[in-house]
Amino acid sequence: MLTCIALMLTVGAAELPSLATEVEAEARTLSAQTEVTPTFLAGVQDFSQDSEQLSASLRQLGVAQDLPCIFHGISEDALVHMRELQEADTATERDMAFSALRALLDDAILIAPMAAAAVADAQTAHE
Repeated sequence: MLTCIALMLTVGAAELPSLATEVEAEARTLSAQTEVTPTFLAGVQDFSQDSEQLSASLRQLGVAQDLPCIFHGISEDALVHMRELQEADTATERDMAFSALRALLDDAILIAPMAAAAVADAQTAHE
C-alpha cells in the first residue's frame, strides 16, 4: 500500500526541479512567519506534502544520494513541529517550536537546490 501511495505522490523528472524550487520557496515563506494562524498551519501542511512528494519522486527516479530520506524526514518533522506549535501553552514553548521549525526550514532551503542538481545528475547517468 505504501508503494501505491508513493507512486501517486511522484512527479516526472521534468517536474522535479520545479518541485524542488517550490519546496525551497515554501520554506522561505514559512520561515518568515511569526504567528500561528490557520494560513500558516495550512502552509506547513502543504510544505510537508510537497517535501514528501519530492522524496518519493527522487526515490522513483533512482537518486542514490540520501536526498529521498532527507526530504522524507523533513516532511515528517515539519508536522511534528506544527503540532508542537499548536500545543504550545506558553510563549517559551511557542518560541522553542518556532525555532525548531525554522532550523528545519533552513535545512530545506539549503538542500532543495541539491535535489534539482541530483535530478540532472541522475538523468545524465541514465543517458
